[in-house]
Amino acid sequence: MKHLLYIILLLPLISLAQIHSGTITYGITVNKQDDSSYKGKEGVKETMMLVSKAAENVNYKLQFNAAYAKFNVDNRLAIKDGDLEELAIIISGNNGTYYTSLPQKKQIIKTDAGIHIDAPIENENWKLTKETKKIGDFLCYKATLAKTGSKRSLIAWYTPEIPFAYGPNNFIGKIPGLILEVKTSMTTYKAKEIKLNPKKEIVIKWPKEKNNMTVSEYKKAGDKLYQDLKDERKR
Repeated sequence: MKHLLYIILLLPLISLAQIHSGTITYGITVNKQDDSSYKGKEGVKETMMLVSKAAENVNYKLQFNAAYAKFNVDNRLAIKDGDLEELAIIISGNNGTYYTSLPQKKQIIKTDAGIHIDAPIENENWKLTKETKKIGDFLCYKATLAKTGSKRSLIAWYTPEIPFAYGPNNFIGKIPGLILEVKTSMTTYKAKEIKLNPKKEIVIKWPKEKNNMTVSEYKKAGDKLYQDLKDERKR
């Protein structure tokens, strides 16, 4: 009888240890800003309130297995240029589809324009704390990261119960568990649906490398395009 009770108590731990893949659906909220940040910017506060409402319609999907992860906007084609949902996506810092390989310590970002960006996983100094909270059925721990040039720290809630260092966008690699919530200066991603070990195998195809750009090259190209557009308007 004692042996049977011991096995029953161990079942949840055995189940968690065997997690090999899953799909996490995240929602986003636009964080409330101080009124001082809108000073001298007529109409911006009202627009942000509309964007905040539209953000409720935007979902992101993280698919993962032991080798790879893929993170992108769910049902992206339904969102058109000019929609407030599109602005919510931009504010969230999402640049397209994020493919992650932890064994390679590498991420490839495929932009909506089809450009492939090589993004090495950065060795960022996350501070792990003992503060906890539940997200769904999972016990999560708080981690913070001070970003250079920002007054606010990033706040992530991760669960060691899902033992893969994946998360939204480029929040990956250096936290001992999957991130179910992360708060940036502008938006908060939070898991709203968690499906683990589906019967149908999750297959993630690593993008073929074709004239990939580095993050620095992509930024320089963007800066040049912006300057060219400014110069064109002056003519």
